[in-house]
Amino acid sequence: MVTSKQQYNKKKFTREYKVKEIQKNLTKKARLKKEYLKALKEEGYAVPEKAPSEGNEKYDYKKRKEEREQENRRRALERKAMKQEKKWKEKQRTLQRQQTQEERTKTIQLKLKDRERRRERLTQMTRSGQPKMGPKIEDLLNKIKTDDTYTG
Repeated sequence: MVTSKQQYNKKKFTREYKVKEIQKNLTKKARLKKEYLKALKEEGYAVPEKAPSEGNEKYDYKKRKEEREQENRRRALERKAMKQEKKWKEKQRTLQRQQTQEERTKTIQLKLKDRERRRERLTQMTRSGQPKMGPKIEDLLNKIKTDDTYTG
């Protein structure tokens, strides 16, 4: 069974009820304003006249609409510019990444070739099959010269 409070709440949250409440509030405000203006007139005060605001409202509406459209256009242009800048930065970042990767591979290749040459020099043999000591001694001297602990 539905109680009276539940019935009232059911009515309270319908569209028709809300429309009725708004209309009731509007008529109440209009009545109060009319009574206020009438009381002012009876007491001898100047009653403010209605300003011809209908034309101004349309103008204001058009002006606001135009301003909103301009604002939307400006925002769209800003978004587009930001998007292009982001795209450009991403492109620069990828180019930078590629460049560093290429440099890294070049240095790796150079070090690999250098190691290969060094190994060839260090593994030289005489005709009788004995290892040559000259390149090994030169390599040790170069290591000493380049090492900071000995030159420091």
